[in-house]
Amino acid sequence: MVTIPGDSYNPAAIVIDVGQTVTWVNKDTDPHVSTTVPGTPASFTLVHPAGKSASFTFTKAGIYPYYCLDHATFNPSLRRAVARKEADTFPVAMEGLIVVKGPGLTGSQSATMKIAGGAYAPDIAVVRAGGKVTWINEDHTAHTATFVGAGTPNLSLAAGKSGSATFAKPGVYFFYDQRGATYNSKLGLAAAKKGAPNFPIATQGYVVVL
Repeated sequence: MVTIPGDSYNPAAIVIDVGQTVTWVNKDTDPHVSTTVPGTPASFTLVHPAGKSASFTFTKAGIYPYYCLDHATFNPSLRRAVARKEADTFPVAMEGLIVVKGPGLTGSQSATMKIAGGAYAPDIAVVRAGGKVTWINEDHTAHTATFVGAGTPNLSLAAGKSGSATFAKPGVYFFYDQRGATYNSKLGLAAAKKGAPNFPIATQGYVVVL
């Protein structure tokens, strides 16, 4: 279950098995409309009236980023939700992630994420347990890949340099760039600092370990 306490999703990221149903419960006094970003294995657009719930059954494995149409727009170049200025959580966008495990989502032994223009590309990597992820900083300024939680990596990447981390345990690992964003523990997402290259979009991403 995902709750909507305001202009956010709680939790921001969840993992389910193919065939399972996710229910969003809107505990806000405002309505919301959740929709998948383009390119997901299946799409949904769900209306959440105030105080009501809505559900969707996932029949295809894959990665499903989504956001609220009422409180965010979509940037097709960065493939990220952009918070509307009137959103209560601005500059943090009302966005979430659903990982659906099953046939077709196997992950790789290694993955590469580039940093250019103040953004991770791609911003979601999927690897198997024991897999390695490498970040390559192609920018002219330093960046980080800072993870949240005990025992997670914290990579400092000078301009033109790279760094790697190995992930032994399955899970969804959130990371962000400390140079251009701060972590909002209540929302489970990063908030872009004013002056960041893509403000209000924060430089953040996920490593999904299967």
